[in-house]
Amino acid sequence: MKKLILALAALMVSLAAYGQGQFVFNNRVPPDINAKFGLSTGVTPGSDATVYTVQLLGGPSGSAQSTWTEIGTTTFRTGNAAGYVNPITVTVPGATTSADFKLSVFTGTSTTGTALGTLATVFTTPVAIAPNPPPNAPLGTAAITFSAVPEPTTLALGLIGVGSLLFIRRRK
Repeated sequence: MKKLILALAALMVSLAAYGQGQFVFNNRVPPDINAKFGLSTGVTPGSDATVYTVQLLGGPSGSAQSTWTEIGTTTFRTGNAAGYVNPITVTVPGATTSADFKLSVFTGTSTTGTALGTLATVFTTPVAIAPNPPPNAPLGTAAITFSAVPEPTTLALGLIGVGSLLFIRRRK
């Protein structure tokens, strides 16, 4: 009997290690969450005819960002709800108590190519494992602005310009 109890305990511990925590990503859940998204260009996603997609990259709390994977994508609402996302339930592999995630915005319905904007902020959220209901990600009530990500060609052109100025100065 003791061996059976010990085996069940070992099984439960190993299952918990491979658990997948979930949380709800929604930036409008009054009164606690009202974090309207905007772009540093002054555009509120969803206010024009352009489609924008939010990408969530994340992993278990404390894991290295280089190991994070895409844990979800969603689009923005339109009209009066512009700046707010369509809520999704996100599953984070390996997260049993909390997860870290960051956000990027892309033009269109795909997350390929260069991000239109990204957040330097890393959010930490509690997660729940089924059958418990997933908690909302605590985004707060302040507006969140995505900083524009410079195109790689713009960066390359700037570096070429600075390099040529230094080269000319050194020749004199």
